[in-house]
Amino acid sequence: MARLAVKLLLVDGDGRVLLIRSRDPGTQGVCWYPVGGGVEAGESLQDAATREAYEETGLVGLPIGVLVWQRDHTYEYGGQVVDVHEKWLLHRVEAFEPVPAQLSEYEASSILGFRWWRAQDLVEATETVFPPRLGHLLTDLLTDGVPPHPVDISDARTPATD
Repeated sequence: MARLAVKLLLVDGDGRVLLIRSRDPGTQGVCWYPVGGGVEAGESLQDAATREAYEETGLVGLPIGVLVWQRDHTYEYGGQVVDVHEKWLLHRVEAFEPVPAQLSEYEASSILGFRWWRAQDLVEATETVFPPRLGHLLTDLLTDGVPPHPVDISDARTPATD
């Protein structure tokens, strides 16, 4: 059974998204990914988003998010295979300097830092970013606005056709 996870698109007034830089303790591969994590029993998506934002970045007072994407995904990290059903929330925030407040021991050993990314910089990035094509997805979201229904980005690794 897939684990329910919430992913946060923390987007500032300049259209930049906050990503976490991490090193896989198993493979030593380095990647960038959005703030987020598992939804605990009894938590709403917003409650989980608020908790994750605080734990991973120290952000207090997370604005209410809008559900924009969903994704079913299987990944391997730290030698474990995890099936997740992700719900992606867009949160408009003021830019801030992330200072993790409550990382697990595992997170503390794998998180290397943070960066605010412009969508175009993600499109051009040579570093590994999850989900694949995040720059294109973010560009579409910021250009077209919030979709009327969450967009399924499960196949986001497939290049767009013009």
